[in-house]
Amino acid sequence: MNYEIIRYTVTTGETFFTGMCRLNKGFTILLWLMLVITFMWFGGYAAGGSTALFDLTKFPPGWSPRAGTLFWTYITMAIFLAALIFGRVIYNVVEKFMTVVVIITVVGLVIAVLNGTVLATAGSFFAAYLNPFAIFGGMPAKWDSKDADALLTGVAFAGMGGFFNVMYSYWVRDKGHGMSQYAGRVTSPITGKPEAIPATGFGFADTPENKRNYLDWLRFSRLDNGIAVGVNAFTVMLMCWLAWAILLPKGEVPAGWKIAVTQAQFFENAMGAFGRMLFLVIAAAFLSDSWLGITDAVSRMHSDFFCHTVPGAQRISFRAWYYIFVGVLTFISATTVLMAQPGALLLAGGVLNFIAMAIYMPALIYLNHKMLPRVLPEWVRPAKATFWIASAITAFYIVLGIIYLLFKLLDVRILF
Repeated sequence: MNYEIIRYTVTTGETFFTGMCRLNKGFTILLWLMLVITFMWFGGYAAGGSTALFDLTKFPPGWSPRAGTLFWTYITMAIFLAALIFGRVIYNVVEKFMTVVVIITVVGLVIAVLNGTVLATAGSFFAAYLNPFAIFGGMPAKWDSKDADALLTGVAFAGMGGFFNVMYSYWVRDKGHGMSQYAGRVTSPITGKPEAIPATGFGFADTPENKRNYLDWLRFSRLDNGIAVGVNAFTVMLMCWLAWAILLPKGEVPAGWKIAVTQAQFFENAMGAFGRMLFLVIAAAFLSDSWLGITDAVSRMHSDFFCHTVPGAQRISFRAWYYIFVGVLTFISATTVLMAQPGALLLAGGVLNFIAMAIYMPALIYLNHKMLPRVLPEWVRPAKATFWIASAITAFYIVLGIIYLLFKLLDVRILF
């Protein structure tokens, strides 16, 4: 589904909410409302990373876990906010930081799984991990239906999930892939020069050269997306393996204001002080980085929506709207972290992202496979195999979403 989102932007130079507006404005408003609700709680990422930072630094000394976590949460937000304000081209700042975090995360996880305690579980872990038929055996004997939210969150986030997938549309445009090369980028109001960001995209004629260039861009996008998905799948596998080897035998679930610290203690028991420090560094980098990416991408989504649905909104530049929403989202994050613990915040966002994905995926398929070929050359239509694969994935999300809602709203137990 990442690729389907990227395909639309590469083909038109337009972003996700612009495309949805072309389908139906009322439907777009529904998606935007879901976006608003979903990311009311994303401060949990900064807070989750800050539980690790506080335990790693032991600073400020003598503070409670809650107070120390909030201290580092606000420090993290301030640093990233400065990066978004002073970075010359905003996407470049986000990409460079994410690249560093990916390297830290992957290298750290590989070092962790090479520990003897973890390697000893390789046989049992991969026997379970690589068995796609295990689900037909039903839920585990000790399954607690209260964990349905956690399961749905895990399924959603395994492939980024929901509006996290949509972020690719906005980042691909600023990278200049395909027809996006004709659109401007979001730049700093202080250190950067303003670039024109058009409200609509671009078309192209049916010529052999255009077809060749278009297919080259799709191949490049497929490779670029494949690397991102592959790295994500690899890190998820490593994290599952570590959880299998270290957390599962303990029978405990990390929670509260020590969501990262509790896991670090398990790593310390298995791997010593180095294991604890390693996990805390990974958690701090990975979770804090998520807050930066979300603030940037969701600000772009809100700006996109406002510019296409609110009368008179285009009198203000896309960049101005972007920074308005950066401020709004930072304020929301700083407020919501005071109201709930990071684990609860992350679960709430995960469930909403899953449901959002089940809603927007059919619209995205229709946009790429039906609408675009009507106004652009016929060869932009994706292959039939792509249509059926995307439809099967969509059906999975819809069915699982319905099963979840039946359970939560009516206590009808089909799976959970």
